[in-house]
Amino acid sequence: MSPLVPDRPTLCVVGAGPTAIGVLERLAASAPELSDGRRLQVHLVDPFPPGGGRVWRAEQPDLLWANSLVGDVTVLPDPSVVVEGPVAEGTTLWEWVRDVARARPAEDPVGREARRLGPASFPSRPLVSAYLRWVLDTVVAAAAPWLDVHLHATRVVDVHSGPGGARVRLADGAELSADAVLLVQGHLDAHPTAGERATAAAADRRGLTYLPTGYTADVDLSALAPGEDVLVRGAGLAFVDLAVLLTNGRGGRFERDDAGRLRYQPSGSEPVLYVGSRRGVPYRSKLGYPWAGPPVPLRFFTPAAVDAAFGPDRLLDLRADLAPLIERELGWAHYTELFRAHPERTAVPWEEFADGYAAAATRRAERALVARAVPDVIDRFDLAALDRPLAGRWFPDPGTLQDAVRRHVRADLARAADPAHSTDAAVFTALLQCHGTIAGLVAARRLTPRSECEDLAGWWMNLFSYLASGPPGPRLEELLALSEAGVLHFLGADVEIELDEGAGAFRARSSSRPGVTETRALVEARLPAPDVVATPDPVVTGLLRRGEARERAFADPTAPGGRRRTGRLDVDPELRVVTADGTPHPRVSAVGYWTAGAQVAAFARPRSNAPFFRQNDALARELWRRLTAPAELPALVVGAA
Repeated sequence: MSPLVPDRPTLCVVGAGPTAIGVLERLAASAPELSDGRRLQVHLVDPFPPGGGRVWRAEQPDLLWANSLVGDVTVLPDPSVVVEGPVAEGTTLWEWVRDVARARPAEDPVGREARRLGPASFPSRPLVSAYLRWVLDTVVAAAAPWLDVHLHATRVVDVHSGPGGARVRLADGAELSADAVLLVQGHLDAHPTAGERATAAAADRRGLTYLPTGYTADVDLSALAPGEDVLVRGAGLAFVDLAVLLTNGRGGRFERDDAGRLRYQPSGSEPVLYVGSRRGVPYRSKLGYPWAGPPVPLRFFTPAAVDAAFGPDRLLDLRADLAPLIERELGWAHYTELFRAHPERTAVPWEEFADGYAAAATRRAERALVARAVPDVIDRFDLAALDRPLAGRWFPDPGTLQDAVRRHVRADLARAADPAHSTDAAVFTALLQCHGTIAGLVAARRLTPRSECEDLAGWWMNLFSYLASGPPGPRLEELLALSEAGVLHFLGADVEIELDEGAGAFRARSSSRPGVTETRALVEARLPAPDVVATPDPVVTGLLRRGEARERAFADPTAPGGRRRTGRLDVDPELRVVTADGTPHPRVSAVGYWTAGAQVAAFARPRSNAPFFRQNDALARELWRRLTAPAELPALVVGAA
């Protein structure tokens, strides 16, 4: 291991996906101001190809798509971004497709796809991977006056800090020296939970097939036999990927009939899927049209509004305190766009409605105002109905339920493709802004322990994903074709699944229809919940074992073991890893869904001042300050939790 050179500080970034790109770009942007004339050495370490990382790697089927429009994706900031560091005009995915990818050779699959795409198309993951690699190469080239970037196609197996710096051990046997280490591994794998282990063991004893949670592109689906009935728990994006791989991925074909309706032609190799979830319907479609806006500024769920409502210091409950503000904010965005873009569907002047909405002290007063001002119920915002479309509905038989879910999905698809309902685009944008407010509250440690442990990854992320992060419309159209072909069956809402070991079967019931669905195979169509204590990631495991990191948890005599767990790695507001004795780690920072920091999406919409860029800028500038003053870094002292 070579010694550190004082005038050449070194940063090791564990992971080389979109977040690593974003931080690297911000490091270069602030270098003229903060480098103090020192040239930064940056090591990007990732066993997967740099740029795309694991999730966006090119070596996966191009059947798997991103769930955002080409025109809605960027990883580079633009002048809308309000940060301390300088901002230039970054290249969006659409600009890259139009100006770079389309010029690729005729035989290049990325070039062929690019020539088919427009800003309102959904790109494949391999194409997004190519964009990310191009952005990384561009950022590295632009950073050359201040940064040397070294790529390592291997895995980090340990990070150990000492008085002179951090030692980063790689799987290929090499060892790097670093003044600071940034962990950005993306979604961490998790060992099976106790429940998953018990289910797997019981399934194995009875010869059943059980596939636990995991990243769908990495799951071995060969155990699911052609024609076999398979229960699927979860109707989100992981389920959509699963359906694609088990149908189109096994040779099935989608074709349009003479009336233009999509039909599925089975190959005979696909299993028969029975999907169940809490809502009983797939996530709502991503909007299929570009929306010029303008976005509706937050009014009721800004940091200042939250402080005005509850005070600056009180801990806040996401469900009890903040959910009503979020619902009001989404309604405000909906009606602002309705009155602005579709005034012919309103019955009172905007000023009268806006004043009345702001003054409404009760939900009853708000509903009365809306009923008077918006004649058609289709134009009214009803979050409860959006969130639980099958709530309270009972269907006498499976066929009636299938028809109802198909009608629901078709109505959603029609609405998502029609700019006449641009209120949905305004709500989508407001959701993104609300997510930013919540991210700030999380970073400021303003949530109650229960809310941080349960509501953040539970209620909020579930609602956000359902409304704002659903699948592309064409994927939902394919699910309809699969349903009509008898390859996919919807089980309804509030599905409960049990393993009857005595009978040797999985059984599913729902609150939407009578009867039991019985199969010999079950797939958990979802990513594992974050659990840093149970991850096989060797870096995180080593830091926890030595007390150089800890899980964020709270003392709670009512919780099992007297602790309420989050499953996430504890970090401070500057994203430094918190050690077992509660002090910030002097050299290791971490960003990601598996940390207790703000949950920030790694992609952003252009012209949206996205939290992704604000977080990257603050982190990069903090890293510069620490890297240019290595002598001031305190020694690491590890104590008991």
